[in-house]
This record gives sequence, structure tokens and C-alpha cells, in this order.
Amino acid sequence: MITIVVAEHGRAVRSLEPERGEILRLCHRPISVAEISARLDIPLTVVRVLLGDMLAEGDVRTRASGAVARLPEKQVLQAVLDGIRRL
Repeated sequence: MITIVVAEHGRAVRSLEPERGEILRLCHRPISVAEISARLDIPLTVVRVLLGDMLAEGDVRTRASGAVARLPEKQVLQAVLDGIRRL
């Protein structure tokens, strides 16, 4: 949540999904993952997934331990999904 994200220099805002484009615009200055979530009114988990994809594509970089890039394992996500379905 407190990982700082910044757009890579030279990466233009191209025709991305609207959320990715907004994230890239916000990241021209260093900004935390939590702040991106709050400013765009997008759930933190969604922002983390989008940032993970953007990090892998080289659109952004992080200034912390890389918490954005570490996503839960498939088994954990499946257990969460199963729990939600039971609700």
C-alpha cells in the first residue's frame, strides 16, 4: 500500500484502458499505491493488479521492496473467491 510508484521516463500515455491511462498520468510524480486507489476511487486490489501488469510491461517502476509486483499465489486467490461465493 505504501509502495511508491512512478512512471518510466519516455513512456507516453498511449491508448490504454481508461484506468491504466489515469494511473500513468498520476504516476508522472511519485505516488503511493494507496493514493492512486483513493484518487481514482478504484479498489486497492484492482490497482495492485493493474500496477503489476504495468510494472511487467515497463510502464512504471517502484521505489520500495516491489510489493506491487508480488501478487498472491493462485491458491490464495481461489480460496478468497470461494469464500466470497459462500457469502
